[in-house]
Amino acid sequence: MSSHLSYVWLSRRPHVGPRIAAELLEAFGSPEAVFAAGREALTRSSCGLTKAQVDALCDKDTDEAERIIADCAKKDIRLITPGDDGYPGRLRAIADPPLTLYVRGRWPDFDVQPGIAVVGTREATPYGLQTAEAIGAALGRAGFVTVSGMALGNDGAAHRGALRAGGLTVAVLAGGADVCYPPQHRGLMGDIMLSGAIVSEYPPGTEPRGTHYHDRNRIISGLSVAAVIVEAGGYRSGALITARHALDQGRDVYAVPGALDAPQSKACNELIEKGEAALLRGPDALVRTYSGLLRVRPQQRVRQAFERQTGARPAPASTSAWDDIRRREGQAEQRRRQAEEKRPAPPAQGKSALPDGLNEDEQRIALLVQQGTDTVEELIEQCGLPAPRVMSLVTMLEMDGVLRREKGRLVMGRQG
Repeated sequence: MSSHLSYVWLSRRPHVGPRIAAELLEAFGSPEAVFAAGREALTRSSCGLTKAQVDALCDKDTDEAERIIADCAKKDIRLITPGDDGYPGRLRAIADPPLTLYVRGRWPDFDVQPGIAVVGTREATPYGLQTAEAIGAALGRAGFVTVSGMALGNDGAAHRGALRAGGLTVAVLAGGADVCYPPQHRGLMGDIMLSGAIVSEYPPGTEPRGTHYHDRNRIISGLSVAAVIVEAGGYRSGALITARHALDQGRDVYAVPGALDAPQSKACNELIEKGEAALLRGPDALVRTYSGLLRVRPQQRVRQAFERQTGARPAPASTSAWDDIRRREGQAEQRRRQAEEKRPAPPAQGKSALPDGLNEDEQRIALLVQQGTDTVEELIEQCGLPAPRVMSLVTMLEMDGVLRREKGRLVMGRQG
């Protein structure tokens, strides 16, 4: 019996939710072992199963699971389970991880590019929409994955901000990954699949239900290192449920402050007042706090260099092709070292002097721009830092006014 089949079978057992399933996997060691367990072993297990749960687990019919897997193949939906390398480590560590993730689009490596949840109310204000979009854009530029629920209002704005900045974004749905809800976001859903992923723990064709949203929100926070509440419609709002899940999972929670008389900001202001959420002053706070978590693996650096030089994504190429890519990467590194050796010392004073307070990496980026390097791609090639780290540094320097953009090119901003 394949691992995927056993995971899907277990996920479809009535009365057996993700938390009980996690206990079963810990007790028996694998989904295949749970499938093989008889009534006596299940009854005597440490999971404290009810008769209804034991009866469900004694039903070994796999027809439904096989149909789901076949449906995924037809619809080009990727199935990821806790036994797969693509399953995010942070999500695996929560108390009730989903047994199945049905994915459409480009699934990020959350261990390399951390996710940050940005959620809010459907009845968003112009202030909330603008703020959510700005946060998504800043996270996208810096190399984070913006995670949200693709709902109307703040969620959609956060996704759009990340997309417009060229970043990755992931939408977690309360129905099947092939079911667009709300229908108004069909275009947004398509855009997300091109520059990120749609994910659900429910099989293809599942219609969203009210009870699904609560469970969906634990995945939004579980994929993320932190959750940002932009606006919240009330104490039963999905945004606040996500905040509670995040707190239970040990995630950082931030809330955007608002006017005292704004209904959409009341819950956020109270989260801050009670100390349950930190006050978020702007996107730069998130970028600065979590930029150290961004990582680029060596193979990804090779792929990024290939994309910069050819404009194409490398196929699983032959050894000789990869050797050529690595050779080009080595040439880029050699050019960077030569530029480093020729780089003049930073001026001590005058208009071209760098502002005080910049760390070593920020100084390196600012000096390269001062010397004429005016695109992020060139900075990545010349400075030798990981691409997400460079994007994060550029974003922070722009926020501080050290750099600015003119017609899409980086130039020095106001000097301190």
